[in-house]
Amino acid sequence: MHQAETKKWDLAGISLSVLCAIHCLSVPFLMGVLPMFGLDFVGNHEFEWVMMGIIFLVAGISYVNGFRRHGRKAIFAFFVAGVVIFTVVRPLLGHDHHHDHVHVNDLHHIATVVGGLVFVLGHWKNWHWHKPSCRKPCCSHETHA
Repeated sequence: MHQAETKKWDLAGISLSVLCAIHCLSVPFLMGVLPMFGLDFVGNHEFEWVMMGIIFLVAGISYVNGFRRHGRKAIFAFFVAGVVIFTVVRPLLGHDHHHDHVHVNDLHHIATVVGGLVFVLGHWKNWHWHKPSCRKPCCSHETHA
C-alpha cells in the first residue's frame, strides 16, 4: 500500500474516532429528539458496537500498513490500548439506558473519549512515522522495537 493510501486510512480512522466521541457525548442529550427524526437506533448498544468494529477494522488496516512502511511495533500498543478501553473498560464502567430516562455514567463517557483519543493518537503517530521527508530523530526510518 502506498503512503497516500495509508494516509487515507489514517484520516478515516481519525474521523471515525472523533465521530465516535461526538456520538458518545451528544446522544444522552439527544435521546428525546432522535426518535422524531427516525434516528433512535443511534442510541442503542448495537450501533455503538458496529461503530467500534469499524474503528477497529480501519485502525487495524492502517496500523498494519503503516508498520510495513515504518517498522515501528509501538503502533500496535495504540491498537491494543484502544481495543481494551472500548471492549473491557467501558463495559465494566456500565452504561444504562432506561425506557424514558437515560442514566448517564460519566466514567463510561470519559473512557469512550479516552479510547477514541488513543486511536486518534495512534493514527497521528502512524502517519508521522512514515513521512519520508521528515529528518527528525522521531521519524527515523530504521526498524524500531
